[in-house]
Amino acid sequence: MHLAGRPAAVRYARGAIQRELHALGLDDAGDEAIRECAEAVLLIVSEMVTNACRHSPGPADLRTSWNDHVLTVEVDDYGEDVPVIVDTDHRGAGGGFGMSLIDALADGWGVKPQDEGKTVYAHVAFP
Repeated sequence: MHLAGRPAAVRYARGAIQRELHALGLDDAGDEAIRECAEAVLLIVSEMVTNACRHSPGPADLRTSWNDHVLTVEVDDYGEDVPVIVDTDHRGAGGGFGMSLIDALADGWGVKPQDEGKTVYAHVAFP
């Protein structure tokens, strides 16, 4: 889905992912571990899109793919800076927690450079 130019990109992205998780039956599954993974995906999406809004000229696109019980979330943005995990001493009221949260919740994440910007991705493995 295209996010660029949306004033409420984070809310829009989170709502779209919530609808996708619901369509896959992951947000209200009988298994608590599956529901926890779905909640982790929502937090990851929120942080990824927030980072794109704060640290680049804005998010461009959000994509998901589902393959063999792994949900992959990708956010394209127009920034050149690669996201990093901020040292605990440098976190504070202004932020610095996003990539640490993604790192803790995702089963893997990374960055792929693009012609104009980058793609940040995260994988969440569902039981």
